[in-house]
Amino acid sequence: MKKLLLSSVLVASLFAMNSNSDINTKIQKLEKEIQTLKSELYKTQNKVNPIAANNHLFLSLDIRTTYDAIREKTTDGMGYTTITPNPDGSVTFSGFNPNIPSKTYTNQIFTNRVILTGVAKPSDNLKATVRIEANNIFGMNSNNQYSPYNNISWVANETPDDINIRLKEAFFNYHFGPNNGLMFSAGRRPATEGFPANLREGDNPNSPLAHLINMEFDGFSFKIGNEVMPEALQDYGTWIKFCAGRGYSSSKGKWPYDGSPAYSKDNFNNTDFAGFILVPYDDGQYSLWTETVWAWNMKGYNFVSTQDAQNAQTGADFNASMQDLGNYFGFNAIFKADGIGDGISDFLDNTTAFISFALSKTNPKSGKQMLGSTDSKTGTSWWIGADMPGIGDNDRFGVNFVRGSKYWRSMTYGEDTLVGSIAAVRGKAYEVYYNAEIIPHLTAGLRATYIKYDYAGSDAFFGLAGNPDQQVYVEKASDIRAYIRYKF
Repeated sequence: MKKLLLSSVLVASLFAMNSNSDINTKIQKLEKEIQTLKSELYKTQNKVNPIAANNHLFLSLDIRTTYDAIREKTTDGMGYTTITPNPDGSVTFSGFNPNIPSKTYTNQIFTNRVILTGVAKPSDNLKATVRIEANNIFGMNSNNQYSPYNNISWVANETPDDINIRLKEAFFNYHFGPNNGLMFSAGRRPATEGFPANLREGDNPNSPLAHLINMEFDGFSFKIGNEVMPEALQDYGTWIKFCAGRGYSSSKGKWPYDGSPAYSKDNFNNTDFAGFILVPYDDGQYSLWTETVWAWNMKGYNFVSTQDAQNAQTGADFNASMQDLGNYFGFNAIFKADGIGDGISDFLDNTTAFISFALSKTNPKSGKQMLGSTDSKTGTSWWIGADMPGIGDNDRFGVNFVRGSKYWRSMTYGEDTLVGSIAAVRGKAYEVYYNAEIIPHLTAGLRATYIKYDYAGSDAFFGLAGNPDQQVYVEKASDIRAYIRYKF
């Protein structure tokens, strides 16, 4: 408005003058007035938040109330019914009885999840995002007694627990280079609900791909966009993103109880990872995405001694401790179609279909067992699915099928359903879902998940719990979910 006003005054003044000298004098006077106005405007803007003043601060709210009816059936035997911590940091497994028959567990659980997101964008090439979340089971429960790992930072926001607010994401994206085709990012990255897991939630996909990685992490990324790729690759839509991070920091904290210096190393090594997402082809409809990951010093419980390993085989009590067990390699390739064919039907035009293949490989340290074996083990998994238009104007339904092999191990700990992760299954998983908009910003959904495990250890840590040859485990599981969600 001020620019428009000044322009109008300038034009009117020029038409009112009769001589060149008068015009020059008037122009000089107006230039001084413009400089004065600019100075006053600058001072005014700096008295308030410059981001808010420029309408570059965005807030969003996501509230979801969910009902889950879960059912889990074990194999024969109740396994180790007692796990006792020892003063030296190890734990004792006891109470093994293979003769106890299988048992079915059921429960009905209400949860309430609240996500608050703030996005600050002071310029076109810089954006910062902070997302906090509370994900609680209705009322109170005994999670602290029975689930000591509920609040580890990898899964704390995805496993319903208390009403505490936790940091879910905190990162910035800085775009630079030719056409802003390069991007650097650092912080707590958005690493859950990547493609294709986002489809069942009705959300936009995060990075990385969910078949291989679906857990929160802190790290860095660097993207080379299609705009700066060699000209021969630009026609194929090619781009690549490099990622690195840390899953465990070896540190005793500020005031170690053993008298060590502040932040000195503890008894474990750092757990680091690195990898890249490569999209060799993307024409806007059909695309091929790949993801390659390496991780070092993966953790898990292992036997304290050879005698403990022998005791475990006979059903006697044995001791185990958390240890650095070895390294990990993973690969994932997804072919997806955002629309099938060209104008065949509105239904196919609005269908997203995909097929995903993933591979994992362990490399145990000498004498350590990563997945119940001191040898390197390779596992594979297939995930096939589709997300399709529903019967109305603003509804969709979808199907998923996953099959994983004996030694398949994705980087997830079972947080995508309350009975376990379909991405991590060693066996078969079947799922159907339906999401519909009630009114703008208010949606509801139904989802049915059935999992048939062929082996143990699908959602477990590396080490003893990840051993697929355990005789006692959940054999079948189901989760019927209904939710209502407000998002703005």
